[in-house]
Amino acid sequence: MNRRVLRLLPIALVITSAGILFAPVGAHAAPIDDKQAQANQLSQQINDNATRLAALDEQINSAQNDLAKADQAIHDADAMVAAAQAKTKQLRAEVAKRAAVVYTQSGSTSGVAELDAQSANDLTTRQKYTSVAEQRDAQIVSDLARAKEQLALRKADAEQARQAAQAQSDAIQVQKDKLASGNAALQKLYSQVKGEIADLVAKADAERQAQQAAAARAEYDLQVSNAAKAAADAGTTTASTASATPPPAPNANVAAVLAYAYAQLGKPYCYAGVGPDCFDCSGLSMMAWAQAGVAMPHGSYAQQAEFPAVSMDQLQPGDLVFWAGHVGIYVGDGSVLHAPHTGTVVQITPIWPGVIGAARP
Repeated sequence: MNRRVLRLLPIALVITSAGILFAPVGAHAAPIDDKQAQANQLSQQINDNATRLAALDEQINSAQNDLAKADQAIHDADAMVAAAQAKTKQLRAEVAKRAAVVYTQSGSTSGVAELDAQSANDLTTRQKYTSVAEQRDAQIVSDLARAKEQLALRKADAEQARQAAQAQSDAIQVQKDKLASGNAALQKLYSQVKGEIADLVAKADAERQAQQAAAARAEYDLQVSNAAKAAADAGTTTASTASATPPPAPNANVAAVLAYAYAQLGKPYCYAGVGPDCFDCSGLSMMAWAQAGVAMPHGSYAQQAEFPAVSMDQLQPGDLVFWAGHVGIYVGDGSVLHAPHTGTVVQITPIWPGVIGAARP
């Protein structure tokens, strides 16, 4: 009988060394572009490792199938051995029974002085057939014994196959565990790099906004200076046309406007949004001033045309500051509260260049 009844096909591991799970990434400070490149590299490595993990799962499935086949072969061999043993026991019992009958029949003539010729002939015939039967039974018992030996070999092959399959499954699982651990480290590093990118972006935005606010203030100061110089050259005592006209008094309910506006900080921008979950720029100013009982149209240009203008050096909290297609609520210290654009949230930022006017509802 072939002792290689069950053979396990060799399974090639997806990775040759679980110790090399990802390329090292430098921890030194880097510009946003460099950090993003690191994040992209880490993301690619994470995806590659995920593919390897999936392949290892398939290899484990294959090894488990081999284990199941080996277990079934062992079970079948045990069942056939048990059947052979039972048949052997049955045949031996029959042989013993037949031998007892022969012995009894042959002994029944003892003590008889004489046997006729026919009786002697019958006895000889029975003994001859009995001998043939015994030889046949002995051959069957011998065949069954050899069958048991072959089944034992078959079971031994199956057990060896099962041990090999289990060893392969265990080895693959070790590789998988190491790879999964490495991937977890990659995920942690990826999150760290993404956090560093967010910090760098926030810092860059803050610096840009500060520069824009400084530039806006410098531009405004220059405009005021030029206007004052022009007025002085013309022999007037007014600094500028805008400052010569007294601005309207602040609305008595401006505190309610500001309280509402501050309560919306962090809510997302959405086109044509008027709350309560999201806002666009003019929707936010419209709803904030509605808290003071002031109705205004939904649109920055219409809002600018609706109310008296104020100069930038006379801004008071609650005043509206306008850019081309945008409006914010002045909150003091050169800053406005506004809903910038899609992808951002309601926030406070310094006033930036490009202001086209301001108004006081």
